[in-house]
Amino acid sequence: MNDNISAGRTSQRHTELLNGYQAGTSPFHQWAAEKLGAFALTRWAWGAIAMRWDIDDRFVMPDGVMFGGHIAAVADHVAGLAAMTVLTESDERFRTSRLETNFFRPLGMPLAAIEGRVTNASRSLIHVEADILNAQGKLAVRIYAVQVRRLTGS
Repeated sequence: MNDNISAGRTSQRHTELLNGYQAGTSPFHQWAAEKLGAFALTRWAWGAIAMRWDIDDRFVMPDGVMFGGHIAAVADHVAGLAAMTVLTESDERFRTSRLETNFFRPLGMPLAAIEGRVTNASRSLIHVEADILNAQGKLAVRIYAVQVRRLTGS
């Protein structure tokens, strides 16, 4: 949990989405598995998520490492899940305004651990940071994202 944001209550809708994702039963989770890879949301709380990413050969280049563009797509997905934890109204949505993906080490099979955190949540913006650790537990990627809050239909 990050001390830079005040703890609140995740909306009922977003709690159900996150719990369904964690259980592996939501269409959102199924979409991610098909398009991005096998993710498990291992825990979530207000302003924080933890995930396991079982990387399969669909996403690895012939030299054994992942393509950076695919990792950036995953970064957007991770930032969205973290941002969802701080939505307090069921009719709130968000869109990515800024996404920065910094690469420190190559990322490849068999797995990665992901820790995401909301560093600031205001009425209009949600700032997220996340780390992707390789199978040896070393920092491979750091993500910085800004999500713009909006209400359904706006």
